Amino acid sequence: MRDAVLARKHGSSRIHAALAACATGVVTAGLLWGGSGPAQAAEHPAPLIGAGSVAGKKFRSTGRLIGGGGTTCTATVVADTAKPDPARKALILSNGHCVDDMLGTNDVVLDEAAPEGFTFTPAYFHDDTAEQRTFTVERVSYATMKDIDVSVLRLSATYGELAKLNVLPRTLAAEPPGQGTALQAAHAPTDGVESGEQFLRLSECKVTGTSVALHESTWLWRGFTRTDCLGISGGSSGGVVTAANGDRVVGLLNTVTTPGYLGCGLGRPCEGSASGLVVPKDDTVYATPVGAVASCLDATGLKPDKAGCRLDLGEQVAVTASGKQTRSATADGPARWDAHIAQGKKQQHTYVAVKSGPFGAVDCTRPEGYGKPRQLTAAGLDHAEPLPKKDNLYVLCAAGGPSADLRGAAWEKSLAHPSYAYARVDNTPPTVPATIDVQNFGEGADATFWVRPVYQPWEISAYKVKYGPKATTNCADPEGYRYFLGIPASLKASEGPWTYCAIGYDNADNPTAPVSRVIG
Repeated sequence: MRDAVLARKHGSSRIHAALAACATGVVTAGLLWGGSGPAQAAEHPAPLIGAGSVAGKKFRSTGRLIGGGGTTCTATVVADTAKPDPARKALILSNGHCVDDMLGTNDVVLDEAAPEGFTFTPAYFHDDTAEQRTFTVERVSYATMKDIDVSVLRLSATYGELAKLNVLPRTLAAEPPGQGTALQAAHAPTDGVESGEQFLRLSECKVTGTSVALHESTWLWRGFTRTDCLGISGGSSGGVVTAANGDRVVGLLNTVTTPGYLGCGLGRPCEGSASGLVVPKDDTVYATPVGAVASCLDATGLKPDKAGCRLDLGEQVAVTASGKQTRSATADGPARWDAHIAQGKKQQHTYVAVKSGPFGAVDCTRPEGYGKPRQLTAAGLDHAEPLPKKDNLYVLCAAGGPSADLRGAAWEKSLAHPSYAYARVDNTPPTVPATIDVQNFGEGADATFWVRPVYQPWEISAYKVKYGPKATTNCADPEGYRYFLGIPASLKASEGPWTYCAIGYDNADNPTAPVSRVIG
């Protein structure tokens, strides 16, 4: 995961994330694109797909998507029908984050030129590399990470040109798969995979959860599918998911809970509920739904203005907020929302209505619970109501409209795609103790000790430390602690013994108990 993504975190959360990233080299997993950071191998690698196998024939339309920055994802040729007009430029389907890993909570990209260097290679099998052909991605027809994580890209090649390579488009299911459905997922992982083996692989698995509300970093998703797919790692993003006994696309591989990380954060998506964020087990893989894309395809391609199209077209009010993590009581009083609501790109809304509730429990598309619409001035409106005291992730729903009564077709259309802000109330100290690492260089009186605390994202993402002579250093005394900035202390054995003290903090500034280590 790129440092640029880490920088999207806000307030003390941003400081904590940056410090942890600098010290530990995180995060490469979570969202499943590859090509940056240290590789992490999948513990149970999925088998390679042979071009002549049953799976190879089924998944010829899937292949390698390479982004302008060299990032790797997986994509699939799609259309509204299995036999589209051969003269039409072909569309491919992948994740939104494969187009732009900086897409925000409410961002929508609609019909833009593709960044330079975007290419797609279908039928990306290990045993027919001589037959592979690579095509340029010309346009980003659609991309978002709001509610879903999808992109629709237009190639330089036509469906007819691809058909000559026996690459035929897949069609999309209108609804996601049900609980227990047997699945097949074709994807081309790169992280932790030898360069000569970074080709399409097959994961066979099943649905373990439906209609999941999922939160990771700045993104809020709904309607996701939880799976027990294995062998998924960076580069698998956008991998096509079908029913084991079907051909239609029912989802796209999107993210995974990274082993080695704790709690909820970047690389560690969590599920929303009325009672609090649910931490999934390691290696839980999620798939984004594709039904909204299916509803917008027709014989001419992707048609956002098609009757019944369910894609968010980015026409909502603009909402900005810190996405803070906070204790319910702060030095300034009760924790509050810090959201600002303004006109969107089209300046088309004169009123705005808001409501809030636990992520995964509140339905922002339902009119129930919204307050009376307020007039939206040129300066916008601030929303600074107190946050609930109970630990949870809370979402603020904001919908724009033409009147003060929340009625009529315009409001109904607006409520289908409201904007969001979020804030997490966290009064619970880290679930793991602070840890101190000591490395010894040299021997005897000439020895030097390098001492540092150990981050444990995202339960411990910052530290305060102090150290001094054993006889005069009391770790229980709050005086003298300062933020650890990633540079180990260098302590000479000849000047010891030393006491090194550390207090760990999570992103809401909840502390651990102080720990001490006598050195020398």
